[in-house]
Amino acid sequence: MYILKFMPANKKYLMQSGWAQTSKVVASILGSLLASFGFHLALASYIWQTAIVATSVYSVFVLWGFLIIVVYWVKKPWVAWAILLSIIILSALAIYLSLH
Repeated sequence: MYILKFMPANKKYLMQSGWAQTSKVVASILGSLLASFGFHLALASYIWQTAIVATSVYSVFVLWGFLIIVVYWVKKPWVAWAILLSIIILSALAIYLSLH
């Protein structure tokens, strides 16, 4: 019978703070989802709405997955939040400008 022994993770690659880990998880799930929906809503406010809404059923999840990868690719949680919040704010600004 084989016994699987797992190699312990290198300590320099692990986050020490529980807040940093929680922040990255929340940024990857909630922040990425809000950014992807905001981007598609801003796009739909300028381009043919029915086409964007029809394709956003699939492309929101593709963009969401890409943004989750970006969040975990960035080392610091505050940088990930800065990227996501800038996408959300720019999308909100684009939607506001399209309405006025």
